[in-house]
Amino acid sequence: MKVTCKTNKIGENFSTETASRLKCYISIGDDELEIEIGKEYVVYGIELWDNCPWLYICTEPYDEYPKPFALDFFEISEKKLSSHWILKSKETHNNKNKTQFVFPEWAEDDSFYENLVNEDRACITIFNRYKKLIDTE
Repeated sequence: MKVTCKTNKIGENFSTETASRLKCYISIGDDELEIEIGKEYVVYGIELWDNCPWLYICTEPYDEYPKPFALDFFEISEKKLSSHWILKSKETHNNKNKTQFVFPEWAEDDSFYENLVNEDRACITIFNRYKKLIDTE
């Protein structure tokens, strides 16, 4: 799956309701996000937050892990979902539902993303392997 950035600011680009929802997760005010308008990004995973999709993308080719961005900032340029993703839906510790489309190791390990961000070598190796596979789909 690939997406193209259509905006990188919450500002006037969204309805009041959408802006309010995004501001629950993003605290940059009127500043720009680290995504580039017109640039196409590969999606490495999807999670639903409040029933809205958040896409995990690498903003730069050298990124060691993908970062989540709301689909609201993008247009889908390639709709095909990765063949390496599985669907995982489960209840979390705070009685909310967590739904993901991610590769199996990420889906099965609740700490995978946190460990990846914290530079766990095993998680980085797994992510890099899937990144190469997904990049070539």
